[in-house]
Amino acid sequence: MDIWNLVAERKIQEAMEEGAFDQLDGAGKPLSLDEDPGEDPAQRMAHRILRNNGLAPAWIEEAREIDAGVRRLYAERAGRGESEFRRLAADLNRRIEAYNLKTPVALTQRLKIRL
Repeated sequence: MDIWNLVAERKIQEAMEEGAFDQLDGAGKPLSLDEDPGEDPAQRMAHRILRNNGLAPAWIEEAREIDAGVRRLYAERAGRGESEFRRLAADLNRRIEAYNLKTPVALTQRLKIRL
């Protein structure tokens, strides 16, 4: 840690001990997480309108559908033959590949089904 971090930490600690942060607006209340500070400001209004109407961006809705399809595939696996399972898994894998090209964040990509 460099000297400036140490000085800043000491000043913050002194201010806390003196009670400088005791009367701040919203003290003791949960933080409002209605807006994502990392969200693109150009998209913020559109996302707020969708959220207020119980909707989500198309890629999020598609991710939910894919996840439901994968759960259904594995839940019903015992009742299907191996060839039908492979065909349905291949269909889902094509949807997953298309979804992974659309999603704006790499962390939200889905893994393909291993056959």
